Amino acid sequence: MLYRELFAAHLGRLKKGELSSAVEALIEKSFAISRTQFWIKKNQPVRDASGMRKFKRYFARLIADEPLAYILKEKEFFGEKFAVSPAVLIPRPETELLVEKALELLGRGKMRVLDIGSGSGNIAIILALKSQATVTALDASRPALKVLRKNIASFGLQNRVRPLHSEFFPRKAQNFDMIIANPPYLSQRDWQDSPPAIKLFEPRTALVAGPAGTEALEKIIAGAGDYLSPDGHLLLEIGHGQLRAVCAFLKSAGFKKPEWCRDYGGIPRVISTRR
Repeated sequence: MLYRELFAAHLGRLKKGELSSAVEALIEKSFAISRTQFWIKKNQPVRDASGMRKFKRYFARLIADEPLAYILKEKEFFGEKFAVSPAVLIPRPETELLVEKALELLGRGKMRVLDIGSGSGNIAIILALKSQATVTALDASRPALKVLRKNIASFGLQNRVRPLHSEFFPRKAQNFDMIIANPPYLSQRDWQDSPPAIKLFEPRTALVAGPAGTEALEKIIAGAGDYLSPDGHLLLEIGHGQLRAVCAFLKSAGFKKPEWCRDYGGIPRVISTRR
């Protein structure tokens, strides 16, 4: 069998919505070749028996709804590759909007940032790479912290990004110039309606906030004022239909009138405000 035949034979077995690039990525991982090498080899016979066995195992996982990112053990975010595992949420394109807004507000200042629910550290690490900020990256999951520490080390940011085990805020009182969070914001009904790739593989605690879906957002907003420096920024990623509730939480907590931006589907997704 030629490489191109292996590729073509498995395209027809993909589930609806799965991209052909997933098959290419699995071939590249299985046979330890680059994208360029794949296209050079496409008319050559597959002679690597070990690579073929790996490909079959990986492809079986893919058609069993396991996310490609978990099979590859990495996900690209903001142009960088992050290690991921089922202990952490897979970074989404929508979250890049949150990071873009944060970088706009951080500017060139040496600000202190708190990233709540850091997971793989994709937000914290990009902020440290693209600004002069120092980031406290907080997560309640110890398995997630292992992934976080691995990514911090791989980017050489041990002096700029500090991992911390806690649920919503540090146990020690301290002030930050910015608090940023992509918290759980699915309701229990949202979870039930989610596709198998999410329900079967991604960490529920990183996705589901509670019956309403706004529980984590409400807790963050209620506590943020105690950790923000005067005129500090609060940035949140929110779910579909949650803008009104979140604005009410912010008003009740004494924050200024918020601004928000919409995602690629036109949904209000990123909300920002100040003390």
